[in-house]
Amino acid sequence: MDRLLKMVYLITSSCLPVYFFSSYYTWVDQFNTLGLGENLPINTGNGSEGLLVLKDGKWVVLSVPYPLGFYTKWMDGRIDDPNAGWKGRGIWATISTRTPFHMEGGKGTTSKVYKFQMRPDPLAR
Repeated sequence: MDRLLKMVYLITSSCLPVYFFSSYYTWVDQFNTLGLGENLPINTGNGSEGLLVLKDGKWVVLSVPYPLGFYTKWMDGRIDDPNAGWKGRGIWATISTRTPFHMEGGKGTTSKVYKFQMRPDPLAR
């Protein structure tokens, strides 16, 4: 316990910004299914409401704005058409809460599946 308190003190007394993310699951994008590159680790960020991609030593956060509280325990990539560019590939993830009726929407709300894709620019069609 004493060691933990020393670590907390060192972190809170530093002048550097500190970010805490916990990950339930890490998946490696071996085949560039997301479009950010091959062999990139992607974490399910508990509390970040999105997916966390480690690219070139920096975190890229793929946020899900709605519904609030996106939390996944699963993801998988799929390339449907390698010649279609970003349209033919993507990563699929589910909302994996045990109590979906507590999410936005209330009673009757069920789990959902989301597809993540990286467009070359925001207006790409």
